[in-house]
Amino acid sequence: MLVVENLSHAYGTGTHRHLALKDISFSVNEGELVSIVGPSGCGKTTLLRAMAGLMPPTGGQIRFLGEPITGVPGGLAMVFQDYRGSLFPWLTVGDNVRFPLHTAKLGKAEVAERVGESLAAVGLTNFEGRYPTQLSGGMQQRAAIARALAYRPKILLMDEPFASVDAQTREDLEDLVLQVRDRFNMTILFVTHDIDESVYLADRVVVLSKPPTYVLTTLDIDLPRPRDQIMTKELPEFIHLRSDVARLIRRPDTSELAVTS
Repeated sequence: MLVVENLSHAYGTGTHRHLALKDISFSVNEGELVSIVGPSGCGKTTLLRAMAGLMPPTGGQIRFLGEPITGVPGGLAMVFQDYRGSLFPWLTVGDNVRFPLHTAKLGKAEVAERVGESLAAVGLTNFEGRYPTQLSGGMQQRAAIARALAYRPKILLMDEPFASVDAQTREDLEDLVLQVRDRFNMTILFVTHDIDESVYLADRVVVLSKPPTYVLTTLDIDLPRPRDQIMTKELPEFIHLRSDVARLIRRPDTSELAVTS
């Protein structure tokens, strides 16, 4: 569904040129949940912005459904890190969720059905008439996810969406993502700096290096589903996988670990 080929990106020119991303290649298959994790400052958000068509890379190519991305493509939705800036404060929760459907050729009944189903999927059925400032941070991020679901994207990009909430809310939202993925059979690319989160959610984890950033390796996550915050994280397989990811991130320049996938 999504193919990244030899993607590079540099900021500045001449002696002030800074290479942030270097020859990154990986793919996301239909129905997969792929996590991207790497050291702080490695360019995860830059990579995601390029994949969303918000920023043209300086090298390489990204294809979505077989077509090169040259702008924001249809069929793609994104949930941002800062929930406080991702919702329109002057619109109710229902109107925020309804907003991306304004340009869709849908009847009023179908719009209402999508909004209701999306709010129900994130547990906000009774909050449609509230305003974002009347919700907790976790509920605001649920509303942002509902808005993306209403659009019915073919792929959902998530940029460290739970970095600004407390630990318990984060776990609840992680489980929400897994429920949404199963309910809508959705393809998700999830960028995070949290190692446990990357392993807990994913079918595969793409591990990035320090800048200039390249793919160190891709790990298959063969953990049983449905996953559970306690039982899954107690599994020896989970502990082994999260240790592998942590070791890669902390020692990205060790030659025997730098296996490009």
